[in-house]
Amino acid sequence: MPLRTKIECPSCEADVVVKRGGVCPNCGASITGHVARVRAREKRIEQVVAVVATVLVVGLVVVTSGATLLEGIATYAIVGAVMYYLARRTFV
Repeated sequence: MPLRTKIECPSCEADVVVKRGGVCPNCGASITGHVARVRAREKRIEQVVAVVATVLVVGLVVVTSGATLLEGIATYAIVGAVMYYLARRTFV
């Protein structure tokens, strides 16, 4: 499930929850372009994370195909932690 980042108004920096008419409900500034840029950035981040995760899983299958059970578990745990760290940092 994709994580939705909070969209802030570029003028008053208030969290924009309702975007009626393409203006900020708090200060009235136009936010249509800003919201489109933020959503495009989120989409790019999700695509990059999906591609990196797929490459890591395929690489793990190739690398751990001859490994023992404990080596496989340890490898998957390490790569899972790295993927979690990378995905978390992209949304900050």
